[in-house]
Amino acid sequence: MNADVLIPHAPTADIRIQELGPDRFDVLDAVLDGLSPTSRYRRFHTPAPRPTPEVRAMLAAVDGRSHIAVAAFTGSGRPVGIARLIAVVGGRSELAVEVVDEWQGRGIGSRLVRAVIERGRAAGHRVVHADALAENVAAQALFLSVFPAAIAISQGHEVGFAAELAAPGDAALVAA
Repeated sequence: MNADVLIPHAPTADIRIQELGPDRFDVLDAVLDGLSPTSRYRRFHTPAPRPTPEVRAMLAAVDGRSHIAVAAFTGSGRPVGIARLIAVVGGRSELAVEVVDEWQGRGIGSRLVRAVIERGRAAGHRVVHADALAENVAAQALFLSVFPAAIAISQGHEVGFAAELAAPGDAALVAA
């Protein structure tokens, strides 16, 4: 098949967002397999081709309270993205999202982030933090689209974001 041929996909309206339970290695692996080396580097900030077994286990250790994850599925049930919110020391929660390469740029990331943030608010998460590589302008734009009041704080090769999860639509910047 010619690499220049665009293969049409189902509209993103057919994408279903679902909360994940613990140990969904099948969903995690399917999404990770859909990331190019560049996307893996941008997501994990390392050139490692795959997360270590320890990191992989941590990513699948979802409990629905301190570690919340949601996934996007196509109409046929194929996982195409995951967003997670993990409570860390200091009262803040780390936000991370990955969308398989062929589905990037279709609004799936923002739908995932909004869904995980909604669940995070309900579970008592109050401050969200995210880091993006300075070169990853798509991740920065995603954060700012969900938290328009946020201000990017440059940290060398990364840009850090932090926002309070006070109420839906009322995200205020806090110290990163």
